[in-house]
Amino acid sequence: MRSLVRAIAVAFAAAACAVGLAWDPAPAWAHNELRSSDPADGAALASAPTQVMLAFAERLDQKYTQINVTDRAETSVVAGEPAVTGNRAVQRLGALTAGEYTVGFRVVSVDGHPVQGSVTFTLTAPTAASTPPAAVTPTPAADPATPTSGPGSVAATPVAETEPGAGGAGSVAVVLIAAVAAIGVAAALLRRRRGTPPS
Repeated sequence: MRSLVRAIAVAFAAAACAVGLAWDPAPAWAHNELRSSDPADGAALASAPTQVMLAFAERLDQKYTQINVTDRAETSVVAGEPAVTGNRAVQRLGALTAGEYTVGFRVVSVDGHPVQGSVTFTLTAPTAASTPPAAVTPTPAADPATPTSGPGSVAATPVAETEPGAGGAGSVAVVLIAAVAAIGVAAALLRRRRGTPPS
């Protein structure tokens, strides 16, 4: 009888190990993140830019895209609202003077999760930017599935979460197979024990 119990225990232990190996958690809805910016993060510019461009991993919603550019005194230097096309957002700027600027952003992922972050650039020359253009035409959006990243790419602060994916179905199948195997082993040992004459 001990041999039978031991065989069943070994079979179920093997099934548990198989479930652990088969379990393949898939990532949940990935949160949006900044992939690149122009000016790039940490860039030193000799001439003042008239706009900043932010490229993200996923498409943006105009209603939930906020960009603010401030100087060291935390004074905003933006002109108007950001213009969104696909996964890119362009924010026009007013006149700039020499110094460091912070580009802060806040967007919403497709799963409804807000993502925010910032990049900086420095204007080294004491020249001011010309009057911002009346209309801004962002570069056509890249495919969100295959975003490109450049030297100035910056990952947003939030970290993607994970949740069990399609691997769960495979795990259930492994458990059922292991259980059937264990029952078969137990039945074979029981028949063998009944057919063996006592010693």
